[in-house]
Amino acid sequence: MEQSKKDNIESILLDLDGILQRNAQIDSDIDVLNKRVDHRIYICEHTRDILDAATKEFNGLTSILNKKDIPFFIFSILLQCSIKYVIKKLREMSDKKIADKIPGHNPEHSARHGNKYYASIEEIITNPVPFDAILKEHENRWYKDNNEIRPGFNGFNHRTKALGHDPLLGLIFGTANIMTATITRNDFVSWHVNTLAHSRTAKNGIEYFAYLDTICERASTIEIFSQIINRLKEEGKEGWMTLGCALLKEIVHLFTDIPSQKSLPIPVVPVFSEKMARTLSFYGLNTGTIVQGGFATMLINWLIGFLHKLCMNAKEDGQLYQVRTQKIIMYSNIFATVSDLGYTMLKAYLGDKNAMAKFDLGGYIVTLYQISHSSSVISAVEREFYTKKIIDELNNYVVL
Repeated sequence: MEQSKKDNIESILLDLDGILQRNAQIDSDIDVLNKRVDHRIYICEHTRDILDAATKEFNGLTSILNKKDIPFFIFSILLQCSIKYVIKKLREMSDKKIADKIPGHNPEHSARHGNKYYASIEEIITNPVPFDAILKEHENRWYKDNNEIRPGFNGFNHRTKALGHDPLLGLIFGTANIMTATITRNDFVSWHVNTLAHSRTAKNGIEYFAYLDTICERASTIEIFSQIINRLKEEGKEGWMTLGCALLKEIVHLFTDIPSQKSLPIPVVPVFSEKMARTLSFYGLNTGTIVQGGFATMLINWLIGFLHKLCMNAKEDGQLYQVRTQKIIMYSNIFATVSDLGYTMLKAYLGDKNAMAKFDLGGYIVTLYQISHSSSVISAVEREFYTKKIIDELNNYVVL
């Protein structure tokens, strides 16, 4: 009996000891929890200070004012400004001068065989594109007397009036015109183009005949495409080769026209309003001002990004290095575009009517996109940097 009481007392004491130990552990856990809560409260109260310090650190780590980035930044600015200068010079050149500078370009002379809806590969290669024709077989009075539609093409309007010069529709209608020796107007009315002699007077007063592309009788636009389809069926491989040759000639012609003085209209606009297309082009809104500078600016941006990334060493953080790359590209774009805009405004103020036509609108659009893109990339990396800093601060207590 005594032994049983003794065992019970020992058991109770052991249980009491266990309870006291658990109680001590609970007190310790509560103390740790309180300290963690206090630490988090401290972090919340000092978040602004932590973020300010993180911002300062981030700006320091992503600054481009260092020995590696400054040369890239200067190089990028020089490239961007050089491209804008070249674009301005190209837009002062005539179509002929630009075409003559293209490797492999040979002089073209009108020597068409007069076949209806048909041009051989040799004719396509050696003759000018038919939709450049502005001379007419008859005088304007003839069209009125014979109740015929007057073509109305001239050196001033043929870029907007001839569908072959449309950067988009020209790939279809211009190619068809080249393959059939025709010209199609922006209202889809077509004419045959033949080689005719025109009287000319030389500087010394001697008269001579020049054989030039001439707009002759009406052609059917539907028949143009019908004849091409029949030709492809009948000639097979040779017909397809002719079509390919015509398409290539159209593409080359468009590319030589884009950087020239008058450039090319915005695609499809001339179909709806020829006047609007000419007005937009006069104020610098045409295919050349958009595509030429835009493509060049994007190419330089890619080149700078590629070269800068090649110079990254293994010790540098990839995301922070990417921010530096984006800053170099964005700031160089802004510098070059603002300089070009300022120069254009100055030239316009001084009376240069063609100032806007030389402005690099495409580069300006790409710069706006680049600002948005670079800012988005930088903000994403910056948010991740801030998040990591806050998490590290929250975890500092555990480490201590």
